[in-house]
Amino acid sequence: MKRYRRIIAVVAVLLVIIGLPRILLIPHLADQLQQEIEESLQSTDVKVDVGAPWGWELLFGRLPSLDLIARNAIIDGLHIARVELHGKEIRFDPRLLWQEQELVYTEVTNVQGEIVVTEDALNELLWDVVDPDRFLSLQVSPGGVDLAGTISFWNMEWTVTVTGDLEVHHGTALRYALRDVALHDASVPSILLEVLSDNYEFIMDFGVFPYPVEIKEVFLEEQQILIEFGGL
Repeated sequence: MKRYRRIIAVVAVLLVIIGLPRILLIPHLADQLQQEIEESLQSTDVKVDVGAPWGWELLFGRLPSLDLIARNAIIDGLHIARVELHGKEIRFDPRLLWQEQELVYTEVTNVQGEIVVTEDALNELLWDVVDPDRFLSLQVSPGGVDLAGTISFWNMEWTVTVTGDLEVHHGTALRYALRDVALHDASVPSILLEVLSDNYEFIMDFGVFPYPVEIKEVFLEEQQILIEFGGL
């Protein structure tokens, strides 16, 4: 009987030793990641799921998988409705994390995700960056991203609709580029599009995202855009 008790005790100790990293390390790393994302994206609605089957992986700076969702975030002054990220085989410096509470990534094998930006958020950025008087506003639809409104040009009021495109810029940014202009009940001065292009093109830079990402696809939907990204 004593022998069996000793065996049970040894097994119990082994189970505790094996399970201890999972019990202690995973919640600690999840908390670190959540704090980092909350600070970098200025969001209070962040959910982090750390995937490490044994927990021991984290002691050696290996994170098998990571899933996170952040809502109502801010990236480079642009309000983001939702950010989702799915990462695999992420390497970090374990010494810096466990001794200095600093999470430093050394390698990211696979990162994918998406960012959702609403029409209202795009307009707030437009007005903040290039049009503080709010003469024009952006309208997002599957057909494109248009500018519409009334501007003063040559001492006249012009009601305009400008068609534009979102172009990937240097891999990590989106540039709004004007393509054509239409005026209501008036002929189009040839210089007007040039003037609008000089003043109404702006860039949304996602390169400040806390993980190295590159824009892969941009989908235009009703009153919002969806940006798919992957690891650099």
